[in-house]
Amino acid sequence: MITFLRLAGLGTAAVWLGGTVFFVLAMDPLLGRTDVLRLLGPLHAGETGVLALERFHLFQVVCATLALIHALAEWLYSGRPLDRRLMVLLLSLLALGSVGRVYVAPKCRDFNMQAYLGPDRRIQLQAVTPDQRQAERSLGIWQGVSVMANVISLAGVVLYFLHQSSPNNGGPRLFPRARLRI
Repeated sequence: MITFLRLAGLGTAAVWLGGTVFFVLAMDPLLGRTDVLRLLGPLHAGETGVLALERFHLFQVVCATLALIHALAEWLYSGRPLDRRLMVLLLSLLALGSVGRVYVAPKCRDFNMQAYLGPDRRIQLQAVTPDQRQAERSLGIWQGVSVMANVISLAGVVLYFLHQSSPNNGGPRLFPRARLRI
């Protein structure tokens, strides 16, 4: 049973790491490129970015929840005390994903709409009024906050993956090696 739990934990960590690396290093930078802005316009490119960001944060919340369930299952099965650092890491990643989904993504969506949607609800290619320029600046700040949070998430997921792939995290090895007795 412990081998199954270890494999499930490692699989969760691998999927989480792969999805996070893909979004942070490939998808997020792609959506901010000038080619995409020129093709879709700033309003639609921004909305596409917000949709991707919401999905990414949902992915983060689901993976963090699965990792917490896995940690609790290992604790129940093995009887060893929970690693406080691991629990702090997982709860922090869960909180970061939740805050991103509930607070940051809606802020980005609101500022994107304010910046590139005119008073007559027509799409504009650039901010014209002072309020729109202020919304554009605020959007840039919130996008920067989002990128920093995503990079912090990536670092946390890498730490979780390293913890799960380490044979020395308190549990038995997946492939135990014979010890030499001299």
